[in-house]
Amino acid sequence: MMAGLTLFVRNLPASASSENLEKIFSEVGPVKRCFVVKDKGSEQCRGIGYVTYSMEEDAQRALREIKDYDGKTISVIQAKKKVYEKKKGKNKTDEQKTESSKKPSVINNQQKSQGIRKNKMKARIIIRNLSFKCSEADLKDVFSKYGTVLDVKIPLKPDGKKRGFAFVQFKNMLEAGKALAATNLKEIKDRRVAVDWAVSKDKFLAGQLGSAAAKEKRKNPLPSDVNEGKTIFIRNLSYDSEDEAIEQVLLQFGELRYVRVVMNAETGHSKGCAFAQFKNKEAAEKCLAAAQTESETGGVRVDGRKLNIVLAVTREDASKLKNKKVKTHKGSRNLYLAREGLIRAGTKAAEGVSESDMAKRARFAELKKAKLKDVNVFVSKTRLCVHNIPKNVDRKQLLKLCLSAAGGGKGVRIKECHVMYDRKPVRGQPMGHSLGYGFVEFLENEHALQALRHLNNNPKIFTANKRPIVEFSLEDMRKLKIKAMREQKNKMASASQSRTGEKKGNTAGRQENRSEQPQQKSPRKTSATIQQSAGAQRKQEAVSSHYSGFKTAAEVEHVELGDGKKRQKILPMPSHTGPKIR
Repeated sequence: MMAGLTLFVRNLPASASSENLEKIFSEVGPVKRCFVVKDKGSEQCRGIGYVTYSMEEDAQRALREIKDYDGKTISVIQAKKKVYEKKKGKNKTDEQKTESSKKPSVINNQQKSQGIRKNKMKARIIIRNLSFKCSEADLKDVFSKYGTVLDVKIPLKPDGKKRGFAFVQFKNMLEAGKALAATNLKEIKDRRVAVDWAVSKDKFLAGQLGSAAAKEKRKNPLPSDVNEGKTIFIRNLSYDSEDEAIEQVLLQFGELRYVRVVMNAETGHSKGCAFAQFKNKEAAEKCLAAAQTESETGGVRVDGRKLNIVLAVTREDASKLKNKKVKTHKGSRNLYLAREGLIRAGTKAAEGVSESDMAKRARFAELKKAKLKDVNVFVSKTRLCVHNIPKNVDRKQLLKLCLSAAGGGKGVRIKECHVMYDRKPVRGQPMGHSLGYGFVEFLENEHALQALRHLNNNPKIFTANKRPIVEFSLEDMRKLKIKAMREQKNKMASASQSRTGEKKGNTAGRQENRSEQPQQKSPRKTSATIQQSAGAQRKQEAVSSHYSGFKTAAEVEHVELGDGKKRQKILPMPSHTGPKIR
């Protein structure tokens, strides 16, 4: 067994078999050898086993991904050849040697079964760059033309998605060779595939060289090969993209040596970037040229995202670039946010989306493109526009939904949330019918971005056929300036009104004080003064008790009173004997 290529598996159940173990570990990559260790004279597994891969990269991936066997947690580590053989030689007793010599038939049977399995594995081919639409039944129909197909296997990811490659087992080498020659670089399900032997000699030697290089690297690091111009660095990857999906896209430019997604050492998740190395410099240059296309439909795309591809640099150069100032988004229009939420037809993200929703998305994209031609229009960093809102969803429900999508923590703040209505009141709906869209403005950009990515195209929010269409809202600088001026004017008007009210209140208070002062300082009236005022009051009452005629506007006269004041003269009723005065 070769260190680096062979894995030691522990904590296997007693019912574990070599075939099932091989089936599990072959989902990661081609397995050269696989067996479980059984108790002597029994078919029960001792709880341990060994798996040998052809490529060291496949062994490393198996270490990270495979954690259980039929629901039982297992331990997978790298096998240590020298330590294992040394211990085995020391611990082997004469009694064990005697027992082993007594049962040569068991050993011969095991060797025979392993030899048969090894011969079968030679008639096994691998199909790469396979379409995600292709099923095992489709592959069996294609390859049955060339011979007897014993088994077809399409490995799956832990989440149930296809990995993009498959294995086909033929009855013999002749049939497998015919299939390989006939189907290599041909199209299956409208996608060109690469067909090769599942365990080939060149890959085996490459694995050995890789293992030896890994050991030697610790002692004497080799010079980097990035200066050859064959290695590229890929950014803007989806966090769900894996090596196989990237490899499928890059194969159109030429043959590859490897593709590696950069993983976070602490979380084990993708960092959204990767490295890839072509076998020749011309293929790398083709890839770089294709990635520089700035058209809407151009560039290199994986899982619906346009990739940013540059030549890789050495670690020393990378550390120097890291120390430089990080480039920030310049400009006030925030155009880099305009593509958030965009889903194009034919991409993986568009799978399962209804035709009506895709038509809406295409129409919205064209409208956005036309509006952004105006330099006064910019993309808001915190305000979202939500389409496809059901008629029965109101403001409160939309607010609750957006808070939950943004994480729902104490730090999440929403400044405004509106569902738009037609303003035609009907019975039970004073605002009228909902127009099916609304606006939500967050306080922070990160919360708005998180809500957009959670809600957009999510079939679990409303319905699978009518999914939310969420994008950053477009704003017009001119309208915002007018709105700000109007708000400032309203503030000034309200402030002036409040100041006027305070002045009126102060004036009324002073008048009340003045009216109260004479009452407090009025001299005591004498008896004669009281009698005079009483007589005048009785005369006034007598005059007011009788009808004293009517006023004539044309002949208005004033009468001077005793206190120096004047009043209008009231004409008496005309008599029947004298002239009538009107």
